[in-house]
Amino acid sequence: MGLLCGLERNYSRDMDSFPLQFTAPKVKEPSIHDTYMEQAITLNGHGDFNRIKVEDAPVPEFIEDDLVEVEVFYCGLNFMDNYLRLGIIRNTDFPVIMGSECSGIAPASGYEVCDIEEGQRVLCLKMQGGLFHGIAQVPRKNCFPVPDNIRLIDAVGLGLNFLVAYLCLFDLARLRTGQTVFMQSIAGGVGTAVVQLARLVPLVKILGTASVTKHEKLRALGVNRVFRHDENYVGQILEEYPGGVDIVINTNGGVDTEKCLKLVKACGRLINIGSNSTAIYPKTKFWGLKMPSWDTRQISTTHMIKRNCAVIGLNVGDYLENDTKKVQKILTTVFQLYTREQIHPQIHSILEFEKVVDGMRQLCSRENCGKVILSVQDEATRLEVPEYVLNPPRRVR
Repeated sequence: MGLLCGLERNYSRDMDSFPLQFTAPKVKEPSIHDTYMEQAITLNGHGDFNRIKVEDAPVPEFIEDDLVEVEVFYCGLNFMDNYLRLGIIRNTDFPVIMGSECSGIAPASGYEVCDIEEGQRVLCLKMQGGLFHGIAQVPRKNCFPVPDNIRLIDAVGLGLNFLVAYLCLFDLARLRTGQTVFMQSIAGGVGTAVVQLARLVPLVKILGTASVTKHEKLRALGVNRVFRHDENYVGQILEEYPGGVDIVINTNGGVDTEKCLKLVKACGRLINIGSNSTAIYPKTKFWGLKMPSWDTRQISTTHMIKRNCAVIGLNVGDYLENDTKKVQKILTTVFQLYTREQIHPQIHSILEFEKVVDGMRQLCSRENCGKVILSVQDEATRLEVPEYVLNPPRRVR
């Protein structure tokens, strides 16, 4: 007991050292007011995949004033969900409901919500989790209307991936004609979105790393040159581009930040979007209590000053909490590009809701080329059932 208490004190003291400080919602204890249950994906502690469960969780009978109730159809798996499992997103109270992205239909909403109509199709993005639930109650600011001509499965295939890619390329890096972009793990959901958005700018060259089995598909998508993860891609790129490249997107964090910085040309930009290599986790049964060791404690400013380059971090959760108007504007642009057939979601697999662990393993092993999606229910099948059967009246508080 003394060991556990000591670890908890250490966790509390060092909380500011964590790059992502969201907190997932705890599974609510059933009460007499909760009339029914829906399946949810829960995490019962930081650690291995066996901590992830699919189990019933109560749906509150009353909808709070600022919430939208969403009947979930599809869930998008993201590395944010894995960060929660690992403890990079840190929780002390379990079990919690996972999930940072879903799409569905809103049958009801709270009294303060005036702009989401009954039956509105929505994309929900919420870094704190809580969206992997058959019926999710989501703050209005985290719900984004989906145009009628876009399927819900495509909405979740576009959503968070293209939002992150757009922020990287156009808001943070300010991509311009003729520039060169390099990205690690470019075959993932964000990577394939980066490729498609970058190709919209004339004469842009795209480089990246990926497993050999994905190289052909990436070249067909528009990547100019693909490297293996394990080869000396820094040396090869600098041979071809002696001055470096304009934009580097680092998906791993940690020591890879130093490696990627070598690739940035004068006045270029390094965008850090991931934390996969940021922490080395100890092999211990006390997952989530014992602190990880950070493998990059500092980056010298000498290189940045000498080459006038910028190192930028992206926390998309901050945008979702504090600038949802900007998020909505970007998503509107993304949906328009999709409608004009200039971009399309790259979907690697569509798995049953209960196969969440299989999907997480695909992400963590870098097996996926594009988005991994969980299907709660099929949109086409669902629309054949009368509305009053599917969505019985709910009460708001």
